Amino acid sequence: MRLEKLTNTNLQTIVQIYQYDFANKKSPGLGDLLRGSFYLMQLSGMLNVGFKLDISNHPMSEFIINNGKSADINYNNIQFVVGMNRPEMSYLINPPNNTYFDVNFANKIIQELNKSRAKSVGLFTNAFPIYYNFLDYGRNFIKSQLMPNKIMTDYIDKAFNNLRLKPNTYAVIHIRTGDEYLSTDRGTSSPCTNQILNAINTINNPTKKYLILSDNNTLKRILKKIPNFYVHLHNIEHLGGEVNYNKSSDGIKNTLLEFYLMSYSNSILSLSIYEHISGFSRYCSEVYNIPFKNIYVKKNPIKMKML
Repeated sequence: MRLEKLTNTNLQTIVQIYQYDFANKKSPGLGDLLRGSFYLMQLSGMLNVGFKLDISNHPMSEFIINNGKSADINYNNIQFVVGMNRPEMSYLINPPNNTYFDVNFANKIIQELNKSRAKSVGLFTNAFPIYYNFLDYGRNFIKSQLMPNKIMTDYIDKAFNNLRLKPNTYAVIHIRTGDEYLSTDRGTSSPCTNQILNAINTINNPTKKYLILSDNNTLKRILKKIPNFYVHLHNIEHLGGEVNYNKSSDGIKNTLLEFYLMSYSNSILSLSIYEHISGFSRYCSEVYNIPFKNIYVKKNPIKMKML
């Protein structure tokens, strides 16, 4: 099958829109946003048009430098173009030869672009990138679209002072125990706590500094007792609209804080109860070019698999 022709001859820019609600679906989390942004940036290059990331209609825009809403984008009619640009989930890490291009899915995007005659067309996808040999140009462009504003940079500086850490002097251990543990109000001990602690004990180097990031504050309190572990206790929020509870501005700010603190690390280890790799930490590592490893912690039996 061939790539369809781009008939919207006015098109200059494909815009990845991030907001809670799309016309046909609710939004996933920050990792999905970054993953899909890499895909759209690569596809727009193939189509010889520009690319932009627009977070102006999402509450996180309160903490990120942005130009506000665009007059030529109808935010009430943004399509979530569903598809993964993958034949199967076994390619969750990298596809063979670090490249995979699903022409059928790309044509779905092109069909959406062809419905308009506008210069800028907004949509959303969380598809996997076409290729994984990311260039510094692409990484730097994504970073430029996610620059923290003064409110956020002051908050990051305050966190570094409270933690008594300096940028690029620590590794991050990012632990996913499940979205149901996202705050102290909802959080309890995870049934996988022992497996997680066992995994951490096997990798802990007492001469290194580790910043612990997690969706579970109960687990953070346990790990805070380890001398070379640094923990910032706060409530965080899932940034997507698919998790249907009221989100606080502070929770969103704290989630972004964890993302930016991770971006200043010298390595990232993700431990997750989910078989899929955490996009939050995986694509932070891709954007900021930080070494990344993942451990899948199985609930039952107690077994770990390095990916």
